Order: sequence, then structure tokens, then C-alpha cells
Amino acid sequence: MPFRNAVSGNLLMSAYASLGRHKDSLALLRVVDFGLNESYDMGRQCHGYAVKAGLAEQRYVFNAVLYMYCQCAHMEDAAKVFENVSGFDAFAFNSMINGFLDRGLLDGSFGIVHAQALKKRLQLNVYVGSALVDMYGKCDHAHDANRAFEVLPEKNVVSWTAVMTAYNQNELYEDALQLFLDMEMEGVQPNEFTYVVALNSCAGLAALRTGNALGACAMKSGHWDHLLVGNGLMNMYSKSGSIEDAQRVFVSMPLRDVVSWNLMITGYAHHGLAREAMEAFHSMLSAAVVPSYVTFVGVLSACAQLGLVDEAFYYLNTMMKEVGITPGKEHYTCMVGLLCRVGRLDEAERFIVNNCIGTDVVAWRSPLSSCQVYKNYGIGHRVAKQILQLEPNDIGTYVLLSNMCAKANRWDGVVKVRKHMRERGVRKPPGVSWIHVGSDVHVFTSEEKVHPQMDKSLKNLKS
Repeated sequence: MPFRNAVSGNLLMSAYASLGRHKDSLALLRVVDFGLNESYDMGRQCHGYAVKAGLAEQRYVFNAVLYMYCQCAHMEDAAKVFENVSGFDAFAFNSMINGFLDRGLLDGSFGIVHAQALKKRLQLNVYVGSALVDMYGKCDHAHDANRAFEVLPEKNVVSWTAVMTAYNQNELYEDALQLFLDMEMEGVQPNEFTYVVALNSCAGLAALRTGNALGACAMKSGHWDHLLVGNGLMNMYSKSGSIEDAQRVFVSMPLRDVVSWNLMITGYAHHGLAREAMEAFHSMLSAAVVPSYVTFVGVLSACAQLGLVDEAFYYLNTMMKEVGITPGKEHYTCMVGLLCRVGRLDEAERFIVNNCIGTDVVAWRSPLSSCQVYKNYGIGHRVAKQILQLEPNDIGTYVLLSNMCAKANRWDGVVKVRKHMRERGVRKPPGVSWIHVGSDVHVFTSEEKVHPQMDKSLKNLKS
């Protein structure tokens, strides 16, 4: 048949089931593109046939049924099957874990999956164990992920990469990099995915020196030309303040995808190189690469820096629609920043309300800052009030509001703001700075006098 749909698939499945060919019927669930409802209804019927025929405990049938329920987003049915069947394998565990994670049912995945793994001692299986590590990492339980990793009697590059990813996803970048070193000490060679996680950890720390070392290792081991590694290097360089190196990697890449282009566009915009960002965007279009959601975040950010109001509205209202992308709060926030930058504060305020991002504190902060620049204290007070309703302890808003009152010579307003801060216990946090010395990072806070080298530092400053 040149064209197949849910109806033709259901007819074939029914025919298989009526002839007792339940395995063939269930196998169709994994290859035919049914809608979720049709697949679920037909799948339940096939499951019933399998139970009646005494086939439900067979591994192939069990895995197919489990996979069907997970793909159809009926995790309660999947959990019942999973808990009541004795013989299952790593495939079944992965189906359950991915089913829970894909549907955001993070809490449910803990007890059911790990309990069964312990019962069957499958947590010692490297594939099941790696899946458990991944599950805990995605559920923001990095240390539980590490515990699941530590009990594995054999650890391969997949399990090492999984636990590194868990730490990286939870912003424990130093721990992720330490695991990379531990893995190499154990004699396990990193693959391209491991390098990507390590490079992203360097990006999170803005650790340019470590990132350079990883890049050298990737080149030596033959992973430099891999697309994922190239993108990881670009991300690391861009977030570590070296956009020139990111551009060098981009030019040298044998293959580029939409992520590669996005990294250059957003990297340029982040570094204030708005014209370069727009040039990269037009080159991307010339290369027939279809822009993505992230692409337009970078483009609109560049437009905001350049004050290109008409162009930005064209991208937002026309081009994004043409490529099938629905604008999100990141795009709307860029537009608010653009309107504020050119002084159209009333329009920015209406834009926030009309596009249903009025509950986003970040969106309101742009007009608040611009109200101080353009001395529009009326809108500024309204915006500050809106932010404090959403986030009553936002210290930045109190400071800007106090400054606006002072510039308008409303000293009673300054006193009122400071009194309100004392009543709520809001205090401005001390300033923090840090510096790399060798392989160490030294952190200093405002008015700190406890650093072990403070006396020596002050002496050098005074001399």
C-alpha cells in the first residue's frame, strides 16, 4: 500500500489477533504510525488476546505491551504490567524510565522502577544502572544518580557519561569535570558524548583553560571533527568570553547543523556583536538551513541592540509564522527590551499585557530600567509595583525604585522604600568577584577580611 493509516493498521492487527498470531499483532504497534487513541485501544485488545493465550509472560510480548503503553502515555497501565510480570530485562526498564521522564512524571519513576531493579538485582546491569543514573539526573537528584553509578560492578563509557550528565544538568560542573578525570584514571576512553558533557561543564564555569585542554584531547583522540563536539567547543568558547575562537571552530567544521548556526548567532548577540549576529543569520538562510525557536531569540536580541523595530516585528509576526514557529516568552521579552531601548515605554507596557507575559518578572525588568534612563517615573512606579507583587523580595527592584524616587526629589518615597525593605528583611547582597591564579579560583566578597592572602593583597594594592 502506498499510503497507510490507523484504519488499515487496525484491520491488519485484528486479522493477526483473530488468527492467533499475537506476536505479529503486537509487533505492529512498534512500526505503524497510529494516533495515540487508536493505538491505545487496539493495543489493549491485543494485550487481552495475549493474556488469554498465555503469552503475556513471554519477554517479546511483554516488552511490546510495555512499550505500547509507554508510547501511548498510559503510564498507570504500564506500571501495572511492569509490577505484575516476573520476567523482564533492560529493555523493559528503559521503556518505563523513558516513559515516566518523557511525560514529566518524575516522582512516579523513582519508587516503581528502582524498587523492581533492586528486587531483580538488575541495578547491577550496566545498561539498567546507566538508565537509573540518567533518571535520577533528570529528576534533579544528582547525588542519588552517583549512588546508582557507584554500585555498578562494571562501568563503561555510557555509565560514566550518564553520571557526568547528571551532575552537569544540576549545575554541579566541577563534580562533572572531576568525574571526567576519574574516568580517564580508570582507563575508560571518552567518546564524543563524554566530551560534549565535559565541554558544557566548562561553559558553565567559563573555564576557558580547561576547555582548551579538552579541545586538545578531543583533537588527539580523533573526536574534534564530530558535529556534537564542534558544537560543544563553540558553546564553551562563547560562554567563556572567546567568541573569536568559537567563530574559528565554526569555520573549520566540516558539517554544521541548526545548532551550530544558533550558537554563532546567539554568541555574537551575547557579546554585543549584533551586526555580526545578523550577518550570520542571513548566511544561515543563504545556506538553506531552516531557523529554529532559538535562532529567533538570538536574532531578536540582535535587533534590540541595533534598535531595529520594524525588522524585529517582521521576524516575529511574519517569518516565524512562515517557518511554523510559535513565539514564546523569550521572543516577547526581546521585543520588550527593544521597545524600551528606543524609548517606547508605553508601547512596551502594553506589549507585555497584550501578549500574556505579565506574570514574567524578567519581562518587566526591562521597562523598569529604561524608565530610569528616560526619567519616566510614572510608568516606573507602576512597573515596580507590578514586579513586587510577583516577587516581593526582589532587591533589584527596591534599589531602582529608591533611585527613581531620589532623582525625582521624592525623599519621602526613598524613606518609604527603605522602610519597606527593613520590614521585609530584604538586604542587598555583597558584591562578589573572582580570579584564576594557576589552577585555583579565588573568590572575594565586598568588605571581606577572611581570605588567607588578604593582608598580602592589600599590601600590594597600597604599594
